[in-house]
Amino acid sequence: MPFIKTSQLTKEYQLGKTTVHALRGVDIEVEKGEYLCVSGPSGAGKSTFLNLIGLLDRPTSGSIHFDDTEVHTLDRKKFHRFRRGRIAFIFQSFNLVPVLDARENIEFPLLIQKIDAAERNRRIDAITEEVGIRGFLDHKPDELSGGQRQRVAIARALVTRPEVIIADEPTANLDSVTGRTIMELLKRLNREECTTFIIASHDTTLIREADRMIRIVDGLVSA
Repeated sequence: MPFIKTSQLTKEYQLGKTTVHALRGVDIEVEKGEYLCVSGPSGAGKSTFLNLIGLLDRPTSGSIHFDDTEVHTLDRKKFHRFRRGRIAFIFQSFNLVPVLDARENIEFPLLIQKIDAAERNRRIDAITEEVGIRGFLDHKPDELSGGQRQRVAIARALVTRPEVIIADEPTANLDSVTGRTIMELLKRLNREECTTFIIASHDTTLIREADRMIRIVDGLVSA
């Protein structure tokens, strides 16, 4: 059984009187520890797919299985606990809380999970050393460079020890040198921690480094 499997996944939106078919029946299987890249033109359905796989949104029809659990059959409490405990996001716009410093941004999901202070400190120390931002933990987001903010976002995603990291254009707002560094960091963490990565990107370097690439065009997986 694949680690993640979607079956005939669809998503529709209403824009006035028009129905937008963002996804039209997507069947995808992802193995545990895989580094999967999702490509395709803007508006093709990549972000919609990530939001559904990441359980930020619900499909119009179809199913999503994680480890043989059909997640949308879970009750509300179990569904949110499942998402918080197993999935984390890295967004291209970083989505850091501007009034919190880097350490507080990284700590925030651990507070939600009610991790005790000693364990929070151990995890934050370890992950910030790993991603190379130990010297910037007292800086607010607007005091950091784009690469530093992305490293904070990566640390925040990884500190919860998720099984799946979902990243939407993680290098889009970075210069080529910083983007390459971030890509190498993600690949190394994937290899060493066996974390499953699902990344949407136009970046040819990210696509080239992936274990596998799928292409979404007009809401369908294209061969």
